[in-house]
Amino acid sequence: MALRLTVRRDAFLGHVRSVAREVPHLVPVVKGNGYGLGRGRLVELIDDLLPDVDTIAVGTVHEAADVPARLAAHVMNPVTDADFAALPVVPANAILTIGSHRDVDVLARRGWKGRVVVKLASSMRRFGVDRDRFRVLVNDIARIGGTIHACSIHSPTAGDDSSRLAEIRAWLPLLPEGVALSVSHLSADSLAQLRNDNDQRTIEVRLGTALWHGTKDHFALHADVIRTEACRSGETAGYRATPVPGDGTLVVIGAGSAHGVMPLPGGESPFHFSRQRLLLVESPYMHSSIAFVAAGQTYPAEGDFVDVQRPLTMVHPDVIEWV
Repeated sequence: MALRLTVRRDAFLGHVRSVAREVPHLVPVVKGNGYGLGRGRLVELIDDLLPDVDTIAVGTVHEAADVPARLAAHVMNPVTDADFAALPVVPANAILTIGSHRDVDVLARRGWKGRVVVKLASSMRRFGVDRDRFRVLVNDIARIGGTIHACSIHSPTAGDDSSRLAEIRAWLPLLPEGVALSVSHLSADSLAQLRNDNDQRTIEVRLGTALWHGTKDHFALHADVIRTEACRSGETAGYRATPVPGDGTLVVIGAGSAHGVMPLPGGESPFHFSRQRLLLVESPYMHSSIAFVAAGQTYPAEGDFVDVQRPLTMVHPDVIEWV
């Protein structure tokens, strides 16, 4: 029983190397489920493929706990009192994010004297300091003994680069001299334009999906078939005793909600076999799912693998196979 992610090794490694060659001051993003590959595996790949990288970006301070000491860990979400209470110690290589005066107060109470990243407000509207509060926030950081490593902006993926560049350029006159700017979600051309216009400032580029996935042609996601059973109209199956749609075959698949596998946004099944979508009897649950194939249609046999349609940022494969 397994959700299996197959990776075409040479194509994947070639993609990562190609992106790294084109992006100076690269900060790989290593967060969440590690883009389907696992965060630990991504750190290993950085050691092997990206020896010039000295900083990675993680989602939370909890994800910074296992970052090797040789790498700085840019923690992209602000650290709360609850985070500090849950951790025995904040790693010395962590660079903490500040986006408000409340964040400054938290770090002051905890005696943090390390490097910080100032999060700048954008049209994303998640968190970040507004332009009219920026100068005061910078002064507060100096007051508690923090050192600004960079200012960071996170623009939405929606829209185009012209709007993202406009947001960034509106901030540039306010940034202290000598402080790096950390950006994401810009094309290579727009990034080159931004750097040409600001050649006296280091511009770091946080890359996650674009670095680790690219076109995703080098990935395939499959789950194995555990069991098949004939069924007839009027019978039921599953946790909720759901009526089966008709005569046909029930197909039990070894992937479920515990793997991050669920119906697609429109409610459709994420499973495919022989170029047809397999109808779900009920929503995937824990480590398995039950699908239905109507009589007369091709269905998989026990031990076969079916294709799984899910974003790799949301799944937890049992097996990662490099071929």
